Amino acid sequence: MVNLFQAVILSIVQGITEWLPISSSGHLALLQHYFGFQNLPFDVFLHFASIFAIIAIFWKDLIKLSDIKDKKNIKFILLILVGIIPAGIVGVLFKENIEGFFSSLFYLGIFFMVSGILVFSTKFSREKKEKIRFLDSIHIGLFQACSIVPGISRSGATISGALLTGINKKEAVKYSFFMAIPIILGASIMELGNLNFNEISLFILLISFIITLLVSIFTIKLLMKIINSDKFYIFGVYNFLLGLAIIIFERFFN
Repeated sequence: MVNLFQAVILSIVQGITEWLPISSSGHLALLQHYFGFQNLPFDVFLHFASIFAIIAIFWKDLIKLSDIKDKKNIKFILLILVGIIPAGIVGVLFKENIEGFFSSLFYLGIFFMVSGILVFSTKFSREKKEKIRFLDSIHIGLFQACSIVPGISRSGATISGALLTGINKKEAVKYSFFMAIPIILGASIMELGNLNFNEISLFILLISFIITLLVSIFTIKLLMKIINSDKFYIFGVYNFLLGLAIIIFERFFN
């Protein structure tokens, strides 16, 4: 049973952590552990709400992208589809194994530390390309596939993958955000049918949706400013220290 207080807290956390490179699934799993419940369909619902922030901010770009007469648009759409293939394969083949990680604080801590190292490594990246190529999309897609486990941020993995490939910051962020749309929509279609309305009221779902959407819009705009100021890597420090703290607490104080 998800009450209103829990839903509000989880919605705020989702709106912040979905787009900052600090793993929304990892933070939600951590909070749910201490709240004493686990509700994966509700997690997916919050992810679904986050997608509308992308639509709200990039609606002009999405409208332009819908013009399939433009070859550049067709190429960009194909690049997105190629990029999501690795995550789709991993998600289908290892769905049950991945769900098991959500209940293990030890693995959660490990994955946070891995994400921290990955994001921090972008401090040493250099921009060499203006546009993403097909090989780049596969490379970034493999990074995204790793982010299916809790603790490894999807935005952190894809933006880091793009930056480490030499893609410029603006293109890296745009590609990462647009990749999120089919991935999260696909997961939503698979999981939203499992939402139990006897446990979560429609009122709570509506409040959760609105909060997640508004916080997500603010967070995306904040992230874009941070990336432009070349401070993206600092989130790596946060991830690593959080993962280390989780492991220490789990091993010695739990």
